[in-house]
Amino acid sequence: MANESMARAYAQAIFEKAVASWLMPLKTIYAAIAKENLTAQLDDNKLAFAKKETLLSRVIPAQTASEVKNLIALLASKNEIHLLPEVIAEFDRYAQRAPEQTTARVISAVELRAAEKKSLEAKMQKQFGASLAYEYSLDPSLLGGVVVRVGDKVIDASVAGKLAALREKLQ
Repeated sequence: MANESMARAYAQAIFEKAVASWLMPLKTIYAAIAKENLTAQLDDNKLAFAKKETLLSRVIPAQTASEVKNLIALLASKNEIHLLPEVIAEFDRYAQRAPEQTTARVISAVELRAAEKKSLEAKMQKQFGASLAYEYSLDPSLLGGVVVRVGDKVIDASVAGKLAALREKLQ
């Protein structure tokens, strides 16, 4: 058991280092690309790749790992740099799938205020435990309320969900 525990600790440290070595540089580079308004240029299929490399050299720090630089260059070469924020978000989701943490995906009709989020998170922690990460998104088709997904459980407290349940009862 002690060996398993030590192995898990080493593996966790390696995992965290690997995530940090990719996630932070990608976020930094994306922020620089956005700040310089380079997305359209880097996605332009008429712009020569050599020019794209010049633009990227302005926003990629010199100490960035070659693998990260290569990914950014690949996206630029395929005119897909616009996908970078989605790549970062997906990578972050994969990183959050650590066994100790479950993600609660909260979908609301309107942006939730900080107090509403805090209240919802307190209720979710009571039901699912303290190791929840929260991911918020909007879906105006809900009309009001929220839908929360934690693993394979769905809590539908939306107006659209209640209307659908009422429609089902009336039929």
